[in-house]
Amino acid sequence: MTHSIRIRRLPVTLALVAVAALGLVLAVAGASGSELDKQRTAERLVVRGEDTVKDGGCPGGVCQLTLTDGVFRGTVGTGQYDGSIDLKVAEGFANGEGGVCAPVSGRIVLGADSPDRLVLGLRGDSCQDGDGDLSSASFTNVAEFVVKYGTGDYAKARGSGLATFLEDASDREQMTLIGTIYR
Repeated sequence: MTHSIRIRRLPVTLALVAVAALGLVLAVAGASGSELDKQRTAERLVVRGEDTVKDGGCPGGVCQLTLTDGVFRGTVGTGQYDGSIDLKVAEGFANGEGGVCAPVSGRIVLGADSPDRLVLGLRGDSCQDGDGDLSSASFTNVAEFVVKYGTGDYAKARGSGLATFLEDASDREQMTLIGTIYR
C-alpha cells in the first residue's frame, strides 16, 4: 500500500471511529435515561383551564401577555394557574385568511396557589382566527410544553406535551394541556 492511499483512508477511519464513539456515548446516555425512567412513574397529564389574557406593552416587537385568574382541573387535580407569554409580533406571518400569526414563548405555573407547583415552558405559534381588527379578534395558540421544574409533590418532575389556547374576542381563554410527566 502506498503512502498516499493511507493518508486518504485516515480521515475516513477517523470519521468511523468518531461515529462509533458517538454511538457508544448515546447508548450509555439512553441506558441511563431509561434507568431513570424506570425509577420514576410515568403519568398522563391532561389539564383544562380558563384564564384572562392581559395585554402588556410591546417593546422591541415583543408583546408581553399575562395570564390571570386561571383555574384548572385535570389529572394533577385542581387549582389556580398563572402565566406569562411573549408574543413576537416582529416575527409575524400571514395566517392564510387575511389575518396574522406570530411565534410565542413563555411559561405557565400550575398550582400557583399551592406548595405543589409545576412550572412549564412553552414555545409555539399564535394565529388570529380569520381576519379583521386585532383588538376584537379571537386567537388560537398551539405550543409544545416542557416541565422546567416543580415544587412539593412535583419537585423532581419532568415531562412534555402539547398545549392549545383558545382566546375569544373578550380576552377569555381556554387552555388544554396533554402530555406525560415523570416523577
